[in-house]
Amino acid sequence: MTERNLPKRVRIAEFIRRLQVAAPADDAGSAFKLVCETLNAVEDEMTGIPYNLETSDTDGRLYPPLEDNLRSVEGHPHVKRYRHRGHNTFIGDNGSIEIQVVAGQSPPLFSKHGSDGRGVWEQ
Repeated sequence: MTERNLPKRVRIAEFIRRLQVAAPADDAGSAFKLVCETLNAVEDEMTGIPYNLETSDTDGRLYPPLEDNLRSVEGHPHVKRYRHRGHNTFIGDNGSIEIQVVAGQSPPLFSKHGSDGRGVWEQ
């Protein structure tokens, strides 16, 4: 059993590590599922906080993207954007994933090609 109630930075690092080693996704649906299932597994294992959307603003758990936060990306018809409080998750039709911090011009927090070897912006 994994230690619980670990700091957010440790949980984010583990989430990214698991996404990096996962097989590339074939399509947007598989990529979305990979992001959601991976983050929920990390949070289930590394916190004592149950998944509860009603308390998501205050409970300290990290939550995956929700379908109601889906946005199109102008000029990129093969990319979908999921808006979060502090970052955006971009998912390509080819299964590629990119997570960007909203504040500042920093490089992506995470980037993974789809199974076709192309990134989010290469479609």
